[in-house]
Amino acid sequence: MISRNFIKTAFASSVLLVAAISSASAEDGVLRIGTEGDAPKFSMADPSGNVTGFDAEIANGICAEMKLKCKFVVQTFSSLVPSMDSDRFDVIISGLSITDERAKKIDYSIPYATTPQYFVVAKDSPLAKLKTLPEIEKALAGKSVGVVTGTTYAKFVQKNIPSADLKTYDATTQQLADLASGRIDAAYGDSPTWMDFFATPDGANFTRIDVKVMAMDDPETLGKGMGVGMRKGNTALKAKVDAALCNMINDGKVKEASMKWFQDDYTIPCKK
Repeated sequence: MISRNFIKTAFASSVLLVAAISSASAEDGVLRIGTEGDAPKFSMADPSGNVTGFDAEIANGICAEMKLKCKFVVQTFSSLVPSMDSDRFDVIISGLSITDERAKKIDYSIPYATTPQYFVVAKDSPLAKLKTLPEIEKALAGKSVGVVTGTTYAKFVQKNIPSADLKTYDATTQQLADLASGRIDAAYGDSPTWMDFFATPDGANFTRIDVKVMAMDDPETLGKGMGVGMRKGNTALKAKVDAALCNMINDGKVKEASMKWFQDDYTIPCKK
């Protein structure tokens, strides 16, 4: 008959084994990074598993700061947060927006980046010369502004310029077509959309108003930016990741990576 002491000993050994496996990556000097690998400019994995892009540079920077080696684990974006508790990786770095819903399941680092947004108008429009957000809000009163339905951008215009004539579209292509044809006075969207638009023949006659809108300008509407995801309760890892990110932000490394991949500064200042 198997004794009770033997069962207790076996159980204790199994717990220790699981704990050892779970902490092995840290002991081995490796930080395992969960990332999508199929998001152009953010996270791109080649057939050999090499990951490049903005997320990869943020990850490699964190690893350098923590004196660890990065190991990328590539899987679909939708499976990253659900996989956090399976010990497949230690952190998620994949353009992961900080949301209240996700925060119920994972912890986040400090926010380090956010996609800038701009109002775009014709180059010969008087609106092109505006220099501040309050000026834009005042000048767009009664003007038609195009946004894509259901986006945070639409909510931002509704909230901050309620007197604008809001034109909504089911797709960005429809929004851009009306802008190019002059059916709307302005359009509002994110930096990558406008970079692609300006590179087309239709976009050649348009410019963004030189006022960058960031998540921290209205976090209630635009969100809190991107953060590194990790398992709940791992305060030691969070402290180290936060410190690494803060150093990278203050040293200009996040800006450098952002300018390289997006030709714009996505950095959120460190408030620690």
